[in-house]
Amino acid sequence: MRPVLVLTAISVEFNAMREHLIDPEWAAHGGTRCETGLLEGTGRPVVLAELGPGNIRTGVLAEQLRTGFDPAAILFTGVAGGLKDDLALGDVVVGDKIYAFEAAKHVPGGEELTRPSAWHPSHLLLQTARHSLRGTEWYGRIKPGRGTVEPAVHIKPIAAGEVLLNAVDSRVRELLHRQFNDAAAIETESAGLAAAAALTGTETLTIRAISDFADGNKSAADATGSQHLAAAHAAAATAAVIAGLPSDEEWGKRPAAAGSEPGEGKPARQYHQVNKAVGKGTVYGVQNGSLTVNLGAGSPDHERG
Repeated sequence: MRPVLVLTAISVEFNAMREHLIDPEWAAHGGTRCETGLLEGTGRPVVLAELGPGNIRTGVLAEQLRTGFDPAAILFTGVAGGLKDDLALGDVVVGDKIYAFEAAKHVPGGEELTRPSAWHPSHLLLQTARHSLRGTEWYGRIKPGRGTVEPAVHIKPIAAGEVLLNAVDSRVRELLHRQFNDAAAIETESAGLAAAAALTGTETLTIRAISDFADGNKSAADATGSQHLAAAHAAAATAAVIAGLPSDEEWGKRPAAAGSEPGEGKPARQYHQVNKAVGKGTVYGVQNGSLTVNLGAGSPDHERG
């Protein structure tokens, strides 16, 4: 069974998710240390990594680990700042859209023209989350000693930038209110993951839980143990979603997307073909990272992996 790759940014998130693995062992790829183990109550292997904060780092290392472990899907789990009044500490937010909100053009007169990007998660993963986190059965995965809060689940957009927001009167908060008003949470990694996944056709989903409200009271909230509470809730929700995923056999039977060829037991991979090349040669295809070019009669083929 192909593993699910679970990414975290900080140790409290990593440790919370690690509690859901049976007999975790260290593994490494490209210098990135991970732990691998089976998810409790399932036969699904999980590769767990702590990458540190930041979208660029997350995107680069997610792709590195994807090539090393060939996961069926990549999930990001951890804490986030809440942006909506209907959220409570410990509530779970599943990202049905990821915003990269900071790109902009500055023009004379001080005007700032936003140039955002947005990505939707895997339909299969989002549907699995809707099903697995409906009701309260998944609360059974919350580890003992993580408080008595019964978290609500919100399936809403998440904003991901390079700023740690902790003020009610900041320019960033005003931008989010005016231009990204449906965003329920803010963090600093998921845009990088979404961008990398979009280039490779990888199925991804972000699951966060609220540890503060990005309102100037982060330190006070952290002092109450809110980060540990949120990390535990996000990890439990992530474990429930992974447990609800289809088997490799069922996953592989899904219809292939147009222009793709699924491997046996694997999600469809991107496949592109171009029929003409300079010098009357032919580009036969790009599949699984290999490029084969015939430069014409009398010329040897060349491959680049």
